[in-house]
Amino acid sequence: MRKRKSVKCFHCQTENDISLSKCEKCGKALPVMKMNISRSTIVFSVILLAWASIFVYLSRDIIFHTSKMLKTDELVEKEKKGGMVQKRPKEKVPGQVEKKSPAKTAEVLKEDRKEKTNISAGWVIIRDPWGRQVRRFRAALAGNGWLALPARAALGGNRWFFNSDSDEVNEISGGLWINGDRVGLWHLIEDAAYFRGPELAAWDEGEPVSWLSLESAGEYHSLLLKPGRIDGFFISTEMPVQISENGVFIQNEKVVGWSFGHWMENAYMWPGSTSPGMEYRTWVRYFYNMTFAGGREEKFASALAIEEDYAGIAQLTAFVEGFRLQPKLSVDDTPDYLLPEEIIKGIRLIITDAVQKGAGNNVMEILSGQVLQMIGEVQLLIDIIPVIVSLNGFEAAIGEIEDSGRYFTRKPGYDAINKLHMHLYRDWLKALITDREIEDGLQTYDSAKTYFPDDPYIHLLGVELLLYNDDWEEAERLLYMRNYPAAFQDRYQLLALRIEEMKNVEEKILITFPRGSSRVTLTAVINEAIDQDFLVDTGATIVTIPSSTADALGLEVVPGDRTIATASGIVTVKEVIIDAIEVNGWVENNVRAIVLDMPGRAKLGLLGLNYLGRFEMDLRPEEGTLLLTPQ
Repeated sequence: MRKRKSVKCFHCQTENDISLSKCEKCGKALPVMKMNISRSTIVFSVILLAWASIFVYLSRDIIFHTSKMLKTDELVEKEKKGGMVQKRPKEKVPGQVEKKSPAKTAEVLKEDRKEKTNISAGWVIIRDPWGRQVRRFRAALAGNGWLALPARAALGGNRWFFNSDSDEVNEISGGLWINGDRVGLWHLIEDAAYFRGPELAAWDEGEPVSWLSLESAGEYHSLLLKPGRIDGFFISTEMPVQISENGVFIQNEKVVGWSFGHWMENAYMWPGSTSPGMEYRTWVRYFYNMTFAGGREEKFASALAIEEDYAGIAQLTAFVEGFRLQPKLSVDDTPDYLLPEEIIKGIRLIITDAVQKGAGNNVMEILSGQVLQMIGEVQLLIDIIPVIVSLNGFEAAIGEIEDSGRYFTRKPGYDAINKLHMHLYRDWLKALITDREIEDGLQTYDSAKTYFPDDPYIHLLGVELLLYNDDWEEAERLLYMRNYPAAFQDRYQLLALRIEEMKNVEEKILITFPRGSSRVTLTAVINEAIDQDFLVDTGATIVTIPSSTADALGLEVVPGDRTIATASGIVTVKEVIIDAIEVNGWVENNVRAIVLDMPGRAKLGLLGLNYLGRFEMDLRPEEGTLLLTPQ
């Protein structure tokens, strides 16, 4: 039989059973007996511990996964208590994305979220040095006064403000940003204690986050973001869901990152310090100086701020000065209202307004050919050409196109310049024909056919000029050297008829004048010495010449005075004899004339019936011809 063990009381020396804690006799506490562990027991314990360690090592993935699930469930419970989750998702696993479809309206949900999370949402307002609001977008402020902003959204402004949804306004002063960073962390200029909400905290890559939209009722929960690359002071990471709105990321009830909608594709998470003493790396005014000041875009912005002046000349001058400067921003980063194409639209409006107000000369001085070439905008050159035509004529306008237009040959829209060039030549030739400036017209035609040898209209205008120059043979050769589209057949037929008539009037005088005109004028040579302009007047009985022509020729005066009736009454005139009048190579001798200065036309003579009566007359106003056949 196994011997029962006992323990002796130190006070009364009585033996007590080992299972007792107090002495049965004196009631004092009995001493604790040390266990006498054998060597075999120790060896067994070590072996058992070793097997347990091996099991834990081999089961580490299962244990870690279970731990993450427990942490995720714990976070969901915390968010639920904070009002961020309406109900726990069914069968949730880490990384699973669930988008909440709000039953309430967006505005109500925004108010609910604001109350539950205390996020300081609001508007960031960017103002330029001239006080204009250049941009306004949604943002969220961490409770300790920090907010992240994309650099692109703040370009062009030297003062930034945060206007919360509760109408608290504070200016943003400086923050953590270095030139070249795409996102900066900025801070309010004054104590932001009244902006209550989750404080800024460093993002834990291993923990899920929630995302709340600042523009709608959209939200996502239990997002696991993959670690990304360092981007300035932030970590840029791709988002597992399509997020295209400004929003804020929440983790453990603190702000840990932002999304920026169309400004930036990725999420920007804060990995850094959150101590109250974080030092600024820059200030808003330095941001403006580094990214915007001194460049083309700033000059454009200052020009847009100019108050309206007469015809916009001051603003036009400032725009041109801007084009002389180098751009400071890339095309993608340039605000739309400062893009060159938008500024050019403004310049075109100024041109139109200035011309209407009679300031076309000022526009031409500012938009010289050199400036047009520098700006390089096709439509701007096209707009300025009509101004040049109205002020300086066709020759100056065509010269500008031929000088500046060659710098636009490879630019989109050059075909419009080429078309305008062609029409200017057409209009100029028509004007010269109308004014009977035939010699200038032939020279202009030579230039026009150099640029547009295949244009049928210019070709026919050349034929018409040759006919007015009485060179029907060259006109005929030119007319029949090519075919003409249907649109030009009527003009072609008319010119062909005129050539046939001229071929049949070798012994006749063909006088041409503008078709449909009621006045027929010609130039005759008197006494082989002086060119005299005459108006063909079948109502005048006798030829008249001005006194200046009679004096210059020293014409013999017929004895005796002669009286005639004029519009001013009966007048006394002198009668002279003209030895020879030559019209288109045909000479008539001994023609009587009177000396008379017609009111308002002192240098014009009348070709009366005593000359015209020597011919058979065939007047065709619709064709613009007068044919004189000697009798």
